[in-house]
Amino acid sequence: MEKFRSLPPQRLLFDLAARLGSLEGYLYAEEKVDKKYLPNWLRNIEAAYGCLSGETRNEILPDYLALLHKAHNLLRSAYGNEDANTVKIASMIAATARAAGK
Repeated sequence: MEKFRSLPPQRLLFDLAARLGSLEGYLYAEEKVDKKYLPNWLRNIEAAYGCLSGETRNEILPDYLALLHKAHNLLRSAYGNEDANTVKIASMIAATARAAGK
């Protein structure tokens, strides 16, 4: 997480967007997915989002949650509800919604 804290705000936002977009694209190519990358990928997304300012998190919240939901649905359909990555992204969604009071 330290690497994210040292990034300027604009770079942090770009990094988060790039990670989310590439995760979604990666998951669409189901037959090419190597699951060993997913836990770290999800941790990095969560860490980057957590390092954003509260104002920025509030501003991007609907889009962030929408992308997490898309990735969750793709993981669930590929690996099921009990898969560790599916569970992790579901907990990310729940924690983000809870923190936002939704």
